[in-house]
Amino acid sequence: MKTITMKFQFLILIAVSLSVLLVSQVAESSYADVVSPSKQVKIGIDKSEVICKAHLVKVYRINADSIDCFTPTTAEKLIKSGIAKDIPKAKLDAKKSFRQNSPIGTINGFDTVKKFGSEGKFTSTPRTVEYLYVFEACANEKTVRVPEVLVTSDSEAKTVKLAKKIQANTCFTSSASIKAIDPKSISGVLTNKGIITDKLTELENNVSQLQGKLSVLKKSFSDVIPKDSTPLTADSKVMISTTGDEIVKLRAELNLAKGELNKYLFTLHSPQLPASQFAKQKLAFTGTPLEGTSAKILTVSKQTLGNTDTPDTVTGVKLYNVVFEACSGNDVLRAPEVRISSDNEEKTIKIAERIIANSCQMSAGKINALDANSITLEIANRADVSAKIIQLESNIGMLLDEQVQYQKELNKLVVLSVKPANYEEKVTELSSKIIDLRNQMRDLKFQLYGNLYEVYK
Repeated sequence: MKTITMKFQFLILIAVSLSVLLVSQVAESSYADVVSPSKQVKIGIDKSEVICKAHLVKVYRINADSIDCFTPTTAEKLIKSGIAKDIPKAKLDAKKSFRQNSPIGTINGFDTVKKFGSEGKFTSTPRTVEYLYVFEACANEKTVRVPEVLVTSDSEAKTVKLAKKIQANTCFTSSASIKAIDPKSISGVLTNKGIITDKLTELENNVSQLQGKLSVLKKSFSDVIPKDSTPLTADSKVMISTTGDEIVKLRAELNLAKGELNKYLFTLHSPQLPASQFAKQKLAFTGTPLEGTSAKILTVSKQTLGNTDTPDTVTGVKLYNVVFEACSGNDVLRAPEVRISSDNEEKTIKIAERIIANSCQMSAGKINALDANSITLEIANRADVSAKIIQLESNIGMLLDEQVQYQKELNKLVVLSVKPANYEEKVTELSSKIIDLRNQMRDLKFQLYGNLYEVYK
């Protein structure tokens, strides 16, 4: 009987796997979303951490000891058959309604222009020519995050991820190239249905709330840390121990939240390539210290009794609270890390918040030691991590400013009632620049969020 049941479960799994594969292939080019799980694994996301597309849910398959993405209907079948573990019904219902959601913006075609110099390709069928589809991307009452446009013709279909968000109730002009026999067959549609936008907003709000709580706790140290060498009072030691516990806990939550946010952004900006062409992003860090940075211990005190972490009375090792300042140099310190050492252990603390140029940030950590005087502190950042993140952000900003200028010029050109003699050539020139800058920004964002995900995961 057991053998029959297992065979039955196996047949169900094969059937539902085939059905979800077909659905996934159709959906992949239909909705603005993350890349497929197989591509996520190839770029360095652990399989247990993959993000499912908006219309799919992640379930744990018991016998296969595997986490996979399925449609809500398929997931329910797997759960009922005992092949997979249960997931909240509310989540299933939310995913089921995805296909009924309307896009949260529109695409208005301005003009379709034959790409200057494109003479078409001779085939046994009518000639295919490369055209430039100039369009206006507009958001409704909700800002569109990572906007994606599906452009189709009688010869081709492609998705275009725009380089910047579309603010609520605003529009901007952009362009895409596409092959067609009949230019009238070319059209575009915004595929964003709001789920990715909502998820990113939710993740950013979570990060912001945790940062706010952490900031309040850090400021509270200022009231108890003596300005001179005055010893800490008993009440101050209790406050430092208690607040230190909360800071350590919140900092861990904040790092996890930032890791989750950057994982989404990393997968959303992945290159539009076949899975076979994806490769894990290699991040090589040197360990060279940053110039001008410093770390200073403000006070060291024993962990007070009554907390979870209590001194070990057998070995003589005690847990100490270390309140410190981490300072940047002439540049912003991104993803700051502090290495705290003692005669018993060494640990690296990810502060979780950037430190602006020429400023300091107060925080706290805990470390075991036999002798409090053995505790030392230093900035642990590898120079190329912070510098690379700053450089990538700067480059993206410059490219975006440049693209906005070309988009404005293209908009002015296509709305002219009387087109200039070199109209086709000018549209091609501006469109080519916009498309090239868009591709450059996508690649840079992929690197940026990959670095940030690697830091915080």
